Amino acid sequence: MTSHRVDAVVFTLALTVFGLVALALVWSGGWAYEVLARATGHTQTTFLDIGGLGSIGGGAFGVDLHNLLSWHGAWASYVVGLSPLPSGASTYFSADEVAHMADVRAVFRGAELAAVLALFVGGYRISRARRRGGALRLVRAGALVAAGIVAVIGVAAALAFDQLFLLFHDVFFPQGNFLFDPATSNLLRLYPEWYWQGITAGVGLSFIALALLAAWVAHSALRRGSNTYTRAA
Repeated sequence: MTSHRVDAVVFTLALTVFGLVALALVWSGGWAYEVLARATGHTQTTFLDIGGLGSIGGGAFGVDLHNLLSWHGAWASYVVGLSPLPSGASTYFSADEVAHMADVRAVFRGAELAAVLALFVGGYRISRARRRGGALRLVRAGALVAAGIVAVIGVAAALAFDQLFLLFHDVFFPQGNFLFDPATSNLLRLYPEWYWQGITAGVGLSFIALALLAAWVAHSALRRGSNTYTRAA
C-alpha cells in the first residue's frame, strides 16, 4: 500500500471518529432535545414516583418540557464530564439507571479522548501531505470516503435501528445493565426511542453534509490551483 493510500485511510478514520464525537457533543445540547420533542409532539411525559415522594401524589406525576430539559441538561453535563452526578438522581431514577449512566459517562469520556487523538492524527497526516503538495487531495478523498461510510451506517440504521441500537449497547455495555422495563423506567421516559432516532439522524446527516462541504471546498481549491498553473504556463 502506497504512502498516499495509508495517509488517506488513516485520515478517513481520524475524521470519522473526531467528526462523529464532536457532533454527538453538539447534538447532546438541550436545543436538540427541545426541537425533537416539539417536532414529534412529545412535550410532556409521566414519571413514576420511585423515591417515595408521596406528596407528589398517586405514585406518578407529570413532567413538562421545561423539567424534561432540566433533567436532560443535568444528565448530559454529567455524561460529558462537566459536572458530578445530578442532584436527586437516585430519587427519580433507579439504582440500575444511575449505574448505567455512570457507564455511559465512562464510555463517552473514552470517546472524547479518542476524538482528541483523532484530531492530532488527522492534523499530522494533513501536515505530512502538505509537505508533498497533496493536502487538498487527502482532504477531498478522506471526506468523501468518510461521508460514504457514515451514509452506509445511516442506511443500515434506517432499516434496522433497533437491532443496531442493541448491538451498540452490547458492544459498549457488555455488563447488560442497559435493559430497562418501559413500564417502570423513568430513564426510558426521559430518553424514548424518538430521541435516539432523531439524534442518530441529526449526527449522521450533519456529518455527511459537513464532510461533503469539506470535499467540495478542497476540490474547488484544487481546480483553482490547476487553472492558475495552466494560465501561468
